[in-house]
Amino acid sequence: EPFWNTLKTRDVMLNVPYESFDPVVKFLKDASEDPNVLAIKMTLYRTANNSPIVKALEQAARNGKQVTVFVELKARFDEQRNINWANQLEKCGAIVIYGVVGIKVHAKLCLVMRREEDSIQRYVHLSTGNYNTKTAELYQDLSIFTTNQAIANDAQIFFNTISGYSALQTMHCIYMAPVTLKSKLLEM
Repeated sequence: EPFWNTLKTRDVMLNVPYESFDPVVKFLKDASEDPNVLAIKMTLYRTANNSPIVKALEQAARNGKQVTVFVELKARFDEQRNINWANQLEKCGAIVIYGVVGIKVHAKLCLVMRREEDSIQRYVHLSTGNYNTKTAELYQDLSIFTTNQAIANDAQIFFNTISGYSALQTMHCIYMAPVTLKSKLLEM
């Protein structure tokens, strides 16, 4: 059963490695194969060799979806690997954005836009961990899948900002360093 059906009824939280990382891979695989998915926007900081995440993004691009991937080239020790799979993604038709000058983007965020009945539904995955199937077996991380519109709006603003499509706008659920994260933490 497609993951969309579950997310329409509730959010899903994962705590890896105590829970499987498989739902993250399934989310992207479903998105790559679903004819109603229009776009996938994603940040990639580190990923495994022979990554099913990268394979799903490549398949999505080959299937005609708009795939935009933000690749952080300053991921220490993984720079060459990141360049290699970024080149692979570009060859498949994905739009690859390479870093932001003066800022290291460490966000783990995926936004899927899907046509449903008379609207476009946005599905978001946020995580403290990398999109890496190997390290997900070792390190403890939390992630959430949601269709919450406030979070989806902020995810859209985030991607528009880091891709240069718009100036930074006010976000209500997601806070970015060096712009709003410190002040929000101090406020809390």
